[in-house]
Amino acid sequence: MFGVFGVLGAACLALAASLPPPDGFGPPPTAARPFLPKDLVYPVPFGPGETLVYRLAWLMIEGGEMTLRTSRETSPDGVGLHRLVLTAESNAFVSTFYPVRTRYETWVDVRDFQPVRFEKHAREGRYESDEVEEFDLTRRVGSWRDARTPLPERVQDLISSFYYLRTQPLVPGQAVQVDMYSRGKIYKLSAAVLSRERVETDVGVFEAFKVQPQLRENDSAEDRNRGKLFLWFSDDDRHLPVMVRTVLKIGSVTARLKSVTPPVPPPTLPMPSAAAP
Repeated sequence: MFGVFGVLGAACLALAASLPPPDGFGPPPTAARPFLPKDLVYPVPFGPGETLVYRLAWLMIEGGEMTLRTSRETSPDGVGLHRLVLTAESNAFVSTFYPVRTRYETWVDVRDFQPVRFEKHAREGRYESDEVEEFDLTRRVGSWRDARTPLPERVQDLISSFYYLRTQPLVPGQAVQVDMYSRGKIYKLSAAVLSRERVETDVGVFEAFKVQPQLRENDSAEDRNRGKLFLWFSDDDRHLPVMVRTVLKIGSVTARLKSVTPPVPPPTLPMPSAAAP
C-alpha cells in the first residue's frame, strides 16, 4: 500500500496499541554529499513543529487516531534534516480486541528532500515488526536487511513520498511522478490529480485537490493500491492533507483532519540599534 498510508491502511483496517515501539535505532544519520552546500534548502510548505491529528473511522465506527509530526534535526556531519513521524493507534474500544500502535519515521536531507534513513516500528495485534532502510545518496544505494539496491537520481521512501506530494504543483488532469524505495525494491509512484472537491473536517471546510496514488513495480505491473486509495490536499500554499480514504470490501476507512498545530516560526532577530550621534 502507498507510503505513509500503508500505516493508515494497516491501522485503519484493524482500526486499532499494544506495547510501545522502540524509540528509534539511534542518533540522526550522516547525510554526507559534501558537493551539496550545507545552506541549500529545498522549498517545502511545512516546518518544524507542524502536527496534524486525524480521526480514524471505519464506516461510522471511530477506531483511533493518526498523527503526523515534523521536526528539524542536524546530522553528525552538520547537515539539516527534516524528521517526519507518523503514528497510528487504536482507541480503548478497538484495543480490547485488536490493539495496534504503529510508528513510522524518516530523516530527510533539507537540501534536496531525499531520505537518508527510514524506520518502521509496528505492533498490530500479535504482529511485531522493526525495520530500517538506509539511503547512501553518495553511492546511490539503498539498503534493507541484506538487500542492496541501486537508487535513481531522485528517490523517496514511504513517508517522504507523501510529504513530497505536498511540495509539488497539483493540477487537475495531471499527475506527480516519483520513484519510491521500499523493502529493497524501487516502485513507480504516480499520483493523479482527479479534481477539486470541498472537504469538511473538524477544523473547517477546505477546497481540496482529490488525488489518487498508484504504485507499480514497473509501467505494466498492477497498481498495488488497486485504485482504491484517495488523498485530499488543501488548495492553498500549505497543501495540507485534510482527508484520506481507502475503499475496502468491508467498507471505506477514512482519516479526517481533527486538529492542526502550525509550524513554530523562526526566531526574530533584533534590529540593530541606531548609532549614537
